[in-house]
Amino acid sequence: MTVPEPPGDGEPVVIHTQSFAPAPPPVDRNSAWQQINAEVGSDLDVRVTPASEYTQVFSVAMAGEQLGDMFFVAEVARMPEFLESQAADLSEYLSGDAILQYPNLAAIPSAMWEAGRFNGKLYGLPSPRGSMSSGVMYRREDLLAKRGITEPIDSFETFVDQCREMNDPAAGRYALTRAPLQYIRNMLNVPNFWRWDGGTMTSWWTVPEQEEALDAARSMVEEGLVHPNAFINPQTKEWFANGTCAFNQDSLSAWAAYFGMGSLSEGYDPGVLEIPTFEGGGDGVLWLSFPSFGRSAINRSAEDRVETLLGIANYLAAPFGSREFLSTHYGAEGSDYNMEDGTPVPTSQGAENRQLGLNYIAEAAQVNFVAGRPEAGKKLAEILADIIPQGINNDAVYLQSETFDRNFDRDNRAFQGLEADILSGRQPVSAWSTQVDSWRRDGGDQMAGELAEAYVAAGRG
Repeated sequence: MTVPEPPGDGEPVVIHTQSFAPAPPPVDRNSAWQQINAEVGSDLDVRVTPASEYTQVFSVAMAGEQLGDMFFVAEVARMPEFLESQAADLSEYLSGDAILQYPNLAAIPSAMWEAGRFNGKLYGLPSPRGSMSSGVMYRREDLLAKRGITEPIDSFETFVDQCREMNDPAAGRYALTRAPLQYIRNMLNVPNFWRWDGGTMTSWWTVPEQEEALDAARSMVEEGLVHPNAFINPQTKEWFANGTCAFNQDSLSAWAAYFGMGSLSEGYDPGVLEIPTFEGGGDGVLWLSFPSFGRSAINRSAEDRVETLLGIANYLAAPFGSREFLSTHYGAEGSDYNMEDGTPVPTSQGAENRQLGLNYIAEAAQVNFVAGRPEAGKKLAEILADIIPQGINNDAVYLQSETFDRNFDRDNRAFQGLEADILSGRQPVSAWSTQVDSWRRDGGDQMAGELAEAYVAAGRG
């Protein structure tokens, strides 16, 4: 064990967090949750919200001063000011040798802590991700092999050809769970949100390749290669795992999840597509994700319990293989998982019980491990070795811009809405450049300028 004594103080701890999985059973019917409470020494009142709704729920709780003792921080305007007013300053507890009191937190790589550092103070705890949260295009290699498709993807044309071969609407099967926009953008070397171009910051929204990617993705939707419910009620993981669709855009961190989704068909074999250039003859790019998936914070109103709450975060950040890691990632032995040849194998109950969203409060750096499937872990290692060298960063990661803080959420919603309209045929591709012109006038150029100044001030330029 890495946490020999329960870190809790016997008092309940309210936690607001999000999850990309279905809601877990309540604590009275959730043995994984009960196991964690027993080891922590305080009852964790975990309030889990679907990720798609979290920003709205978070904003309501924030306005009503109802945020929990610990909370995952949604992207809000004026982030530094928000954290200064609502979150406890953790600097004195976690700076220098002070962090050694929390050895599991101390083991988190230093680059990931930048997500929670604002105006010279530390307000946030990282949720380590790094390259494992990067988005890729998954494929069902077993389904493709049944159709005799084994050649690699070496261009957009090859990708479309394989999608056509796998598409069978009459049988209720489709090539794609959703429009493959990100994958095509990667083929076209679209920036990873922001790109430093020798003195300026270039937004991914503004490059001409965006319209080319939108046009290509829309053509695949028009051809019927995408599941018809992709814009209505997408169940992308389920469609991919049950064989309804052969291709699915998702993060590398979802790899292990695909091997724990109910009863999988014989020969089930997911893989990841190569990223060629659009025309072929070279390599596209992989968008590397942020070092940390946002940050969590301790409520300023709970400052009298900071050391207790940091102790709980230290418990949640226990490393792979520890007793605490088994509890937070698998639940209670015998009900949520069973040990087989030294490997935790989740039960069907455990797959639901463990989805508490606590990994967005604190977690150890991710590892490549698939319970009960060592061959799956080896395959992912080979995939990572192939595609990570193609990775490009968001050059504005963790830089501060007042205009960005004020406008980005609004701007992002506008572009995402237009993106959906274009892909579904409700708007022409030409509407994109019109939106870009409006964005530039309404703060976009100012945002880019401020980020460029911050880039230089941070010593990156």
